[in-house]
Amino acid sequence: GFGRYGQIVGRVLMANGIQPTVLDYDSEAVEGIRRFGITVFYGDATRLDLLRKAGAAEARVLVVAIDDIEQSLALVDMAREHFPRLTLIARARNVQHYYQLRDRGVTLIERETFDSALMSARGVLETLGFERHQARNLALRFRRHNLEQLDEAAPHFKDESKLIAMSKIGRAQMEQFMAEERQRKDSRASGWTEPAATKD
Repeated sequence: GFGRYGQIVGRVLMANGIQPTVLDYDSEAVEGIRRFGITVFYGDATRLDLLRKAGAAEARVLVVAIDDIEQSLALVDMAREHFPRLTLIARARNVQHYYQLRDRGVTLIERETFDSALMSARGVLETLGFERHQARNLALRFRRHNLEQLDEAAPHFKDESKLIAMSKIGRAQMEQFMAEERQRKDSRASGWTEPAATKD
């Protein structure tokens, strides 16, 4: 797909001298893509003959940027079966899609709105008076914690009660960490430092 997500991936690649091959089923989009000199194939990327024609057997990387979750998973299944040497990089529409991709052995996955939402949250923190570097660090810490939690939960994605329990624990851990960060910030702002431990 070469929609709002795939286009950014493609533009970064082209800016670095890498010419992607695009598969898209939107005929108008295909015509527009061709005007920019990009190699593009029209049709359903889940068709094996189209993948072969587009060069999947020789490619090193396949970026799965399809909007429809079922089609995305079908493409991953087909690519893993027929082109096992391909590295798959996939876009996940939501957490369940993320788990389904992980269950199929895909490890390079990005949730489509996750990083933009983090940047917005960082902007909110700054607007509310957090220092820029602190807001950045808190957003990065949240990102790391969230990804770690997803990895831990992935093997249990079919067990809803287990996922809910793990999510509650993870949220409590994150809230505790953030509370400690706020306390440290307040302590530094007031000039108070915790006294050093003394030996008996």
